[in-house]
Order: sequence, then structure tokens, then C-alpha cells
Amino acid sequence: MSSGGTSVEHITDVKWVNTQDNATVQSIVAQIVSWLKQNYQFHVVRDGYNITVTHSTSSLGHEYIKTRPDSTLKDNLLSLPRF
Repeated sequence: MSSGGTSVEHITDVKWVNTQDNATVQSIVAQIVSWLKQNYQFHVVRDGYNITVTHSTSSLGHEYIKTRPDSTLKDNLLSLPRF
């Protein structure tokens, strides 16, 4: 995670598990956004919840990943352990 020269915390890289071979992979957010645009699916699975990851574009044109809104206002991605 990085401040990226702004006052807003944001995610730069993610670790994820490929469900086809159970390999743990690290990717930059731009790659995840690209896959999401190609209809690949990513989910946060934690504490019995399976939350869909999606992408959005900031008012400055920066693409980022986020989770779909659920019953909490807490940011599910920023609350995950850092590596």
C-alpha cells in the first residue's frame, strides 16, 4: 500500500490465490483492473464472507480496485493484512 504522493491511502499490489492450482500470486493493481475488465472475477474471502472485487476510476482518472458495498461501510480491502 502506498500514499503515492497523495493524502489518500491506496493499494498498489495484491496477493491472491489462483483457484485452479492454489498458487499464491502477487500482481499490481493495474493488472487486476485489466483482468476485471476482461470479466475475470476476484473475491475477498474472509471470516465466512465472500465479497466481490470490482474496479472504479477516480475523479482524476486513476483506476483502482474496491469491493462491492455490503452491510458495512468499512473498506474491506484496506482492512486486510499487509504484506
